[in-house]
Amino acid sequence: MRAVGKWQGLATLVVVGMLAIAAAALTPGAVAAAPVHSCGNKVVLLEQPGEIGQPPTKFKLLVKQITSQGASCSDAFKVVTALYKGSSKPEKYKCTVGHFKVPAGRVPEVCTKPGKKVTFAAQGG
Repeated sequence: MRAVGKWQGLATLVVVGMLAIAAAALTPGAVAAAPVHSCGNKVVLLEQPGEIGQPPTKFKLLVKQITSQGASCSDAFKVVTALYKGSSKPEKYKCTVGHFKVPAGRVPEVCTKPGKKVTFAAQGG
């Protein structure tokens, strides 16, 4: 009888471990299950310092096709603005080149962090 009790305890531990692994495997799927918000376009105003005694030069940068998944549109706008204002990792997002259709002269970009995804078409060089 003692042997049966040991096997039941071991079986319980195995089942709990498998449930934990299944939950961890489904976590990246949470982004896929979240609704996609089409946020439109955003104009980012950039400033470059001028020469001594001159005012800074201002540039308007139009970012198109902004969409967010698992985040609000205002969060997506914050990520895009922070990225172009000089932050290499805006709000701990990891940004890479995306693989989706964008208008001519644009570069597809994707910024992700666990549970959130922001995609947009940046101005190409």
